[in-house]
Parts: sequence; C-alpha cells; structure tokens
Amino acid sequence: MRALFATLAMMAALAAGLAEAAEKPRSRFISEAALHELSDLVYGEILHQALSKGWRYTPEQIASGFRRHFEEMKLRFIDEGYEILAGEAGA
Repeated sequence: MRALFATLAMMAALAAGLAEAAEKPRSRFISEAALHELSDLVYGEILHQALSKGWRYTPEQIASGFRRHFEEMKLRFIDEGYEILAGEAGA
C-alpha cells in the first residue's frame, strides 16, 4: 500500500511538472537512474496488482516486463520533451 501511495505521489509530481512545462517551454532533464527507479516503482505496483488478482508470471517474464516498461517509459519521457541524462543526476 505504501508503494502505491509513493507511486501516485511521484506520478502527481510528474504531471504537475508536465503541466507547468507546457505553460512555459524549457529544457527538462531526468537522470536515467531516476527514471529507472520511477519505472521500477510503477511496474512493481502494476505487478503487485496483477498478482493480487491471481495472475502468475515466471521470473523471466517479470524481468522482461521490468526492462520493457523502462524502455517504454523512457520513450514517453523523451516524447514529452525530457532529455535523459546517462547515469546519476549531476554526475
């Protein structure tokens, strides 16, 4: 439940940032590590909900899902105008 609230809070913060950025265009940056962490939180919650409904996955399917979700989220952020910085933020 705590992960759900953390995920929702992160998504709300991102949505607010996107709305603000739409009002005044500027460069937006996010580190690949931060994006990976966000993607893992969101996909983990998706997976948790699926498991609570009785759906079961192999470890290979779960690993593939985490990778695929990260790549798709990365493309969505790029499409929204974010520049993805390699590694940690500020490194």
